[in-house]
Amino acid sequence: MANRAIWSMKKRHEWLATPLKAKRIKRAVRVRCGLQDAIDRRAGTTPTTEG
Repeated sequence: MANRAIWSMKKRHEWLATPLKAKRIKRAVRVRCGLQDAIDRRAGTTPTTEG
């Protein structure tokens, strides 16, 4: 049982070494929190306001 903690620590560090996959966020959520505006500004396009 003594090796269990060492093994889990090793596995935890190996897991932290790999980069996390970006979470998929729906466009409606991005618009609501203002993230879509930032993405549009970075892309250089002007956001179209409909409504």
